[in-house]
Amino acid sequence: MALKSSNNSFFNKKNYYSSIIFIFFFNFLITAQNETNPWLFFVGTNAVDTFPTGGIGAGDLFEEFSNLDHWNIAPYPSTIGVKKYIDAGFSFGTRFSLNKITSYGEKIASDNYYNVDGVITYNLGKVFNSMSFMPFLEIGGGYVIFDEQGAGYFNLGAGIEYWFGEKKKTAIILESLYKNTGETYAIKHFQHMIGLAFLFGGEPDTDGDGILDKDDNCPEIPGLATFNGCPDTDGDGIQDSQDDCPQIPGLIQYNGCPDTDGDGIPDKDDVCPEVPGLVKFSGCPDTDGDGIQDSEDKCPEVFGLIENEGCPKMTEKVKDRLEKIEQLILFETDQDILTEEALISLEEVYSILIQYPNLNIIVEGHTDDTGGVNYNQELSEKRVATVLRFLIKRGISSSKIKSAAYGETRPLRTNSTSEGRRYNRRVQFNINE
Repeated sequence: MALKSSNNSFFNKKNYYSSIIFIFFFNFLITAQNETNPWLFFVGTNAVDTFPTGGIGAGDLFEEFSNLDHWNIAPYPSTIGVKKYIDAGFSFGTRFSLNKITSYGEKIASDNYYNVDGVITYNLGKVFNSMSFMPFLEIGGGYVIFDEQGAGYFNLGAGIEYWFGEKKKTAIILESLYKNTGETYAIKHFQHMIGLAFLFGGEPDTDGDGILDKDDNCPEIPGLATFNGCPDTDGDGIQDSQDDCPQIPGLIQYNGCPDTDGDGIPDKDDVCPEVPGLVKFSGCPDTDGDGIQDSEDKCPEVFGLIENEGCPKMTEKVKDRLEKIEQLILFETDQDILTEEALISLEEVYSILIQYPNLNIIVEGHTDDTGGVNYNQELSEKRVATVLRFLIKRGISSSKIKSAAYGETRPLRTNSTSEGRRYNRRVQFNINE
């Protein structure tokens, strides 16, 4: 960027760069404009450009607008101003600038420049829902002196504020103004400004939450107006001081604590917070309603007895029935395929195992003495496997079933008659105590 030379030692390149360094150093030494902080002070540097204005002897409006060779840049501090917040985003203020004009477009010059303005600013920060980047529009009027000739001007401009720091009380401001005049002898021009602004005045707001300390019940912790300046960290509508679980959104009826499983027991008191349960079991379930919580119930889905660890006690009638079923799980000679009658009986076995989840059984396979010993042993094993597949496929755990195959060694009846051999081709069930 080429700066115009000047005989005035204050307006030279070295001082310009020093001023920019000063701006960015100064912003760390100072701590957006509103009712709480109504006053804004601005200090910065300015540049005057007379070329892209459509005036006599100048270029068209906005022609070569960004050509820095046309800019007359004054070092810092060459602009100061003050504004006071009024209401609804509007501020009113005044500003003073000085510069050294070394060129009017392509024409070399050496004129002093003085300017004082009155301004009305409308901040668009709320429109864009931003607390850091805040665009603004500006309108106003002022008086400008080029060398020794002065005139009144109408100003129209726009800019952006960048507020930083924990309390957002310091900003870097960029702004461009178009200055027009009705006087034919006066010079239309753009004025660009960059500088630092900071807020002051008003009553203290220590935590920067927009609520004055005198109205803030928690003046050192940012909070909400709803709670007179006190925080609601988890955003559940219950202020932290009344919230038993201030870091986790919860319900009013549980003093701000959640009830994830909806069982009426807040999570902080619920041993099983993700499964609906009962108060007497600290929020843990008793699925079968037998008065034994699931974690201590060996049969949690079947109503049982406390003395039987939550499982139902098998009656003698059921035991007898299970033992008699062995006479119904019969097979054809030399076969391991279940008959229709056998399937009906296995359904009954399945029902008993479901009714008594703690029941463990032994499945035994047998044959008659038709065929060799080794063959019959293998056949009895196949018959056991057929029954096991049926029960496991229906959902009975393999851990509840043991098996044994005895071939022809344990006949139930005599093998000397066809009727006896028929009953020996069987699978029988024994309770595994």
